Amino acid sequence: MMAALHCLDGAGGARIRRVAVGLIALVGVLIVPGMAGAQPTYGFFGPEGPRMREQLWIVPGGDPETPLRATVFRPAEDGMAARRPLVVINHGSDASTREAVSMPVFYWLSRWFVARGYVVLVPQRRGHGATGGDFAEGRDSCSRPDHWAAAQTAADDIEAAVRYMSRQPFVDGQHVVVAGTSTGGWASLAVAGRSIPGVQLIVNFAGGRGGHAYGRPHAICAKERLIETAGRLGERARVPTVWFYARNDSYFGPQLADAMAAAWQKAGGRVDLKLLPAYGSDGHELVADRASWPLWDADLARHLAEVQILPGPTIAAEAELAAATRDPLSPASAGR
Repeated sequence: MMAALHCLDGAGGARIRRVAVGLIALVGVLIVPGMAGAQPTYGFFGPEGPRMREQLWIVPGGDPETPLRATVFRPAEDGMAARRPLVVINHGSDASTREAVSMPVFYWLSRWFVARGYVVLVPQRRGHGATGGDFAEGRDSCSRPDHWAAAQTAADDIEAAVRYMSRQPFVDGQHVVVAGTSTGGWASLAVAGRSIPGVQLIVNFAGGRGGHAYGRPHAICAKERLIETAGRLGERARVPTVWFYARNDSYFGPQLADAMAAAWQKAGGRVDLKLLPAYGSDGHELVADRASWPLWDADLARHLAEVQILPGPTIAAEAELAAATRDPLSPASAGR
């Protein structure tokens, strides 16, 4: 099949080649990981889509036997430098829906970064949706939660994905941001304590674990233990962090956010906590759509500039942002 591709010329041939290469990669991804004793095949599969060059990838996770399904978004090809900074956005988790949850894309948060020149990776961790496998970060219970082990296990997946994507030819592996929401934000905080080359900033949107304990808003599985663990994570943190919490978050409210940030800082971690006004019907959905941008846009841009990974404005970026205000699509983020 590959030999036949070389016989195709012109724009039509180029399009066919791209599709065929994507199909070949897809076959490899679907067959090889499931073969006994075979090593997973990593990389993209399928052509880029029209929405921010959207493409499905397979990337390594914390368990070599369970490769992670992921979505990659990239800025338009505009003559800029080949390598761009990377942001890895990490999803939350709902034990009751995790197996059936769709691939997370965080459309509007991804768009915010793509418009500023970033490559975006959104991996789906073990035990969720298409990635499948063991729910390694959820082996405890609400009555006896292990917030530390859960954070570290999820961070194993994130670290493996970061290290892999940092080696891609279109990524500037020296300028990496790790962001997340809810349990993905909690896991991202654990990444702050790891010496991963290139990681310069952690962005925590509504991060925590054990929220809505037993189905009750504002109830937390072992709240004091969660605060204590935030201190343990902060003690090991090596990079700055910025935290965003809305005042009407029914999972992790402002008092809890303040207590966790205080424990983090007391232990030696660098944190800038931003308690934002009430947002929507539940502030936990802070990154679900574009309407939240004005609440955190300026602060996040400032932090990125401070660690020197906020690319300068480009015509392409301005066009993306202008289009974002008109785009009727607003897919919600997956999971909590």
